[in-house]
Amino acid sequence: MIEKYNYEVNINDLVFRRAKKGDNYKELARLIYQTDEYIYPYWFNNNIEECEEFFKNKFDEEGFIFNYDNMYIAYNKKRKKILGLIIALDKSVNLNYDYSKIESINERYKITINQYIKEIIKKAKMTNSLYIMNFTVLEGYRGKRIGTKLLGYFLSQMELAGHNSYSLDCPLHDLRAKNLCHSLGFKEVMVTIRFDGTNHSNVEAVTFLRHKGNYLPKEFQQKQNYNDLY
Repeated sequence: MIEKYNYEVNINDLVFRRAKKGDNYKELARLIYQTDEYIYPYWFNNNIEECEEFFKNKFDEEGFIFNYDNMYIAYNKKRKKILGLIIALDKSVNLNYDYSKIESINERYKITINQYIKEIIKKAKMTNSLYIMNFTVLEGYRGKRIGTKLLGYFLSQMELAGHNSYSLDCPLHDLRAKNLCHSLGFKEVMVTIRFDGTNHSNVEAVTFLRHKGNYLPKEFQQKQNYNDLY
Protein backbone atom coordinates (compact mmCIF):
# COMPACT_ATOMS: atom_id res chain seq x y z
CA MET A 1 0.00 0.00 0.00
CA ILE A 2 1.36 3.45 -0.94
CA GLU A 3 1.87 5.68 2.08
CA LYS A 4 -0.48 8.67 2.07
CA TYR A 5 0.51 10.45 5.24
CA ASN A 6 1.61 14.08 5.18
CA TYR A 7 5.21 14.22 6.37
CA GLU A 8 7.30 17.27 7.13
CA VAL A 9 10.61 17.50 5.33
CA ASN A 10 13.56 19.86 5.55
CA ILE A 11 14.52 20.79 2.00
CA ASN A 12 18.16 21.03 3.15
CA ASP A 13 18.12 17.30 3.86
CA LEU A 14 17.60 16.51 0.18
CA VAL A 15 20.27 15.31 -2.22
CA PHE A 16 19.62 15.26 -5.97
CA ARG A 17 21.53 12.62 -7.92
CA ARG A 18 21.39 9.77 -10.39
CA ALA A 19 20.02 6.52 -9.01
CA LYS A 20 22.50 3.72 -8.47
CA LYS A 21 22.77 0.10 -7.54
CA GLY A 22 22.18 -0.18 -3.82
CA ASP A 23 19.26 2.25 -3.81
CA ASN A 24 16.10 0.73 -2.37
CA TYR A 25 14.50 -1.01 -5.35
CA LYS A 26 11.11 -1.16 -3.63
CA GLU A 27 11.07 2.60 -3.15
CA LEU A 28 11.99 3.13 -6.81
CA ALA A 29 9.35 0.63 -7.97
CA ARG A 30 6.67 2.28 -5.84
CA LEU A 31 7.48 5.69 -7.28
CA ILE A 32 7.25 4.31 -10.82
CA TYR A 33 3.94 2.62 -9.95
CA GLN A 34 2.35 5.87 -8.78
CA THR A 35 3.61 7.92 -11.74
CA ASP A 36 0.40 7.32 -13.65
CA GLU A 37 -3.00 6.31 -12.33
CA TYR A 38 -3.65 4.03 -15.33
CA ILE A 39 -0.43 2.60 -16.73
CA TYR A 40 1.31 0.75 -13.96
CA PRO A 41 -1.75 -0.36 -11.94
CA TYR A 42 -3.07 -1.82 -15.21
CA TRP A 43 0.18 -3.59 -16.07
CA PHE A 44 0.54 -5.03 -12.57
CA ASN A 45 -3.10 -5.92 -11.87
CA ASN A 46 -3.49 -3.15 -9.26
CA ASN A 47 -0.90 -4.94 -7.14
CA ILE A 48 2.06 -2.83 -6.09
CA GLU A 49 3.85 -5.87 -4.70
CA GLU A 50 3.88 -7.37 -8.22
CA CYS A 51 5.43 -4.16 -9.47
CA GLU A 52 8.15 -4.37 -6.80
CA GLU A 53 8.88 -7.99 -7.65
CA PHE A 54 9.06 -7.24 -11.37
CA PHE A 55 11.64 -4.48 -10.96
CA LYS A 56 13.68 -6.28 -8.29
CA ASN A 57 16.52 -7.31 -10.61
CA LYS A 58 15.78 -5.14 -13.63
CA PHE A 59 17.08 -1.64 -12.83
CA ASP A 60 20.71 -2.48 -13.60
CA GLU A 61 20.05 -4.33 -16.88
CA GLU A 62 21.86 -2.60 -19.73
CA GLY A 63 19.51 -1.20 -22.36
CA PHE A 64 16.41 -1.39 -20.16
CA ILE A 65 14.46 1.88 -20.27
CA PHE A 66 14.14 1.82 -16.47
CA ASN A 67 17.89 1.41 -16.03
CA TYR A 68 19.57 3.33 -13.20
CA ASP A 69 21.41 5.40 -15.82
CA ASN A 70 18.10 6.98 -16.90
CA MET A 71 16.85 7.57 -13.36
CA TYR A 72 17.35 10.64 -11.15
CA ILE A 73 16.15 10.97 -7.58
CA ALA A 74 15.49 13.29 -4.66
CA TYR A 75 16.99 11.49 -1.68
CA ASN A 76 16.32 12.47 1.93
CA LYS A 77 19.65 11.76 3.59
CA LYS A 78 18.19 12.20 7.09
CA ARG A 79 15.35 9.73 6.60
CA LYS A 80 17.41 7.64 4.14
CA LYS A 81 14.44 7.60 1.81
CA ILE A 82 13.83 8.30 -1.88
CA LEU A 83 11.16 10.99 -2.13
CA GLY A 84 11.12 11.91 -5.82
CA LEU A 85 11.94 10.38 -9.19
CA ILE A 86 12.62 11.45 -12.78
CA ILE A 87 13.22 8.99 -15.62
CA ALA A 88 14.51 10.70 -18.77
CA LEU A 89 15.37 9.26 -22.19
CA ASP A 90 16.80 10.64 -25.38
CA LYS A 91 16.09 9.50 -28.94
CA SER A 92 18.97 7.02 -28.78
CA VAL A 93 17.11 4.79 -26.32
CA ASN A 94 17.95 1.15 -27.00
CA LEU A 95 15.61 -0.42 -29.55
CA ASN A 96 17.32 -3.78 -29.41
CA TYR A 97 16.46 -4.72 -25.83
CA ASP A 98 14.44 -7.94 -26.01
CA TYR A 99 11.42 -7.40 -23.78
CA SER A 100 9.89 -10.69 -24.88
CA LYS A 101 12.43 -12.52 -22.71
CA ILE A 102 11.35 -10.77 -19.52
CA GLU A 103 9.62 -13.20 -17.20
CA SER A 104 6.93 -10.77 -16.17
CA ILE A 105 4.14 -11.59 -13.77
CA ASN A 106 1.81 -9.64 -15.98
CA GLU A 107 2.07 -10.62 -19.66
CA ARG A 108 0.42 -7.34 -20.70
CA TYR A 109 3.70 -5.65 -19.90
CA LYS A 110 5.46 -7.61 -22.64
CA ILE A 111 2.69 -6.89 -25.12
CA THR A 112 2.53 -3.14 -24.56
CA ILE A 113 6.10 -2.14 -23.71
CA ASN A 114 7.36 -2.13 -27.29
CA GLN A 115 4.49 0.11 -28.39
CA TYR A 116 5.16 2.32 -25.39
CA ILE A 117 8.84 2.69 -26.34
CA LYS A 118 7.92 3.51 -29.93
CA GLU A 119 5.72 6.34 -28.68
CA ILE A 120 8.54 7.64 -26.49
CA ILE A 121 11.05 7.57 -29.34
CA LYS A 122 8.51 9.20 -31.64
CA LYS A 123 8.00 12.00 -29.12
CA ALA A 124 11.75 12.45 -28.59
CA LYS A 125 12.35 12.68 -32.33
CA MET A 126 9.36 14.96 -32.84
CA THR A 127 10.68 17.47 -30.33
CA ASN A 128 14.39 16.60 -30.73
CA SER A 129 14.59 16.55 -26.96
CA LEU A 130 15.44 14.68 -23.82
CA TYR A 131 12.08 13.11 -23.00
CA ILE A 132 11.03 13.01 -19.34
CA MET A 133 9.05 9.78 -19.24
CA ASN A 134 8.35 9.55 -15.50
CA PHE A 135 8.24 12.32 -12.91
CA THR A 136 6.70 12.02 -9.46
CA VAL A 137 7.04 12.78 -5.76
CA LEU A 138 6.08 10.25 -3.13
CA GLU A 139 2.57 10.65 -1.76
CA GLY A 140 2.77 12.24 1.67
CA TYR A 141 5.61 14.52 0.58
CA ARG A 142 3.88 16.52 -2.13
CA GLY A 143 3.25 20.25 -1.95
CA LYS A 144 6.64 20.86 -0.33
CA ARG A 145 8.57 21.97 -3.47
CA ILE A 146 10.39 18.65 -3.72
CA GLY A 147 9.19 18.17 -7.30
CA THR A 148 10.15 21.72 -8.25
CA LYS A 149 13.59 21.30 -6.70
CA LEU A 150 14.17 17.93 -8.35
CA LEU A 151 13.10 19.03 -11.83
CA GLY A 152 14.87 22.39 -11.53
CA TYR A 153 18.17 20.86 -10.50
CA PHE A 154 17.80 18.15 -13.13
CA LEU A 155 17.32 20.76 -15.87
CA SER A 156 20.24 22.88 -14.74
CA GLN A 157 22.57 19.89 -14.54
CA MET A 158 21.46 18.46 -17.88
CA GLU A 159 22.11 21.82 -19.54
CA LEU A 160 25.61 21.85 -18.07
CA ALA A 161 26.00 18.33 -19.47
CA GLY A 162 25.14 19.61 -22.97
CA HIS A 163 21.43 18.91 -23.45
CA ASN A 164 19.50 21.68 -25.18
CA SER A 165 15.82 20.79 -24.97
CA TYR A 166 13.42 18.76 -22.87
CA SER A 167 9.87 17.53 -23.29
CA LEU A 168 7.31 15.87 -21.08
CA ASP A 169 3.61 15.08 -21.07
CA CYS A 170 1.06 15.60 -18.35
CA PRO A 171 -2.70 14.98 -18.18
CA LEU A 172 -4.66 17.82 -19.73
CA HIS A 173 -6.50 18.64 -16.51
CA ASP A 174 -3.60 18.26 -14.05
CA LEU A 175 -3.28 21.92 -13.03
CA ARG A 176 -0.57 21.32 -10.43
CA ALA A 177 1.72 19.61 -12.95
CA LYS A 178 1.03 22.24 -15.59
CA ASN A 179 1.79 25.09 -13.19
CA LEU A 180 5.06 23.43 -12.17
CA CYS A 181 6.08 23.12 -15.83
CA HIS A 182 5.27 26.76 -16.52
CA SER A 183 7.28 27.83 -13.45
CA LEU A 184 10.41 26.18 -14.90
CA GLY A 185 10.19 27.63 -18.40
CA PHE A 186 8.30 24.85 -20.20
CA LYS A 187 5.80 25.88 -22.87
CA GLU A 188 2.72 24.01 -24.06
CA VAL A 189 3.24 22.94 -27.65
CA MET A 190 0.45 20.47 -28.39
CA VAL A 191 -2.42 18.43 -27.02
CA THR A 192 -2.26 14.78 -27.97
CA ILE A 193 -4.04 11.51 -27.35
CA ARG A 194 -1.54 9.64 -25.23
CA PHE A 195 -0.91 5.95 -25.68
CA ASP A 196 -0.39 4.36 -22.27
CA GLY A 197 -0.67 0.65 -22.98
CA THR A 198 -4.03 0.19 -21.26
CA ASN A 199 -7.73 0.23 -21.96
CA HIS A 200 -7.57 3.95 -21.19
CA SER A 201 -5.44 4.72 -24.23
CA ASN A 202 -7.45 7.76 -25.28
CA VAL A 203 -6.25 10.05 -22.50
CA GLU A 204 -5.68 13.65 -23.52
CA ALA A 205 -2.27 14.98 -22.54
CA VAL A 206 -0.39 18.26 -22.93
CA THR A 207 3.11 18.09 -24.35
CA PHE A 208 5.47 20.63 -22.81
CA LEU A 209 8.77 21.65 -24.39
CA ARG A 210 11.63 23.57 -22.84
CA HIS A 211 14.70 24.89 -24.67
CA LYS A 212 18.02 25.77 -23.11
CA GLY A 213 17.92 29.46 -22.31
CA ASN A 214 14.23 29.54 -21.42
CA TYR A 215 13.34 31.01 -18.05
CA LEU A 216 14.76 29.16 -15.06
CA PRO A 217 14.51 30.48 -11.47
CA LYS A 218 17.74 31.95 -10.11
CA GLU A 219 18.13 29.21 -7.53
CA PHE A 220 18.84 26.77 -10.37
CA GLN A 221 21.03 29.04 -12.47
CA GLN A 222 24.20 28.73 -10.41
CA LYS A 223 27.12 26.97 -12.04
CA GLN A 224 27.16 23.60 -10.35
CA ASN A 225 29.11 20.45 -10.95
CA TYR A 226 26.75 17.97 -12.51
CA ASN A 227 28.60 15.03 -10.97
CA ASP A 228 25.84 14.71 -8.37
CA LEU A 229 23.48 13.64 -11.14
CA TYR A 230 26.07 11.36 -12.76
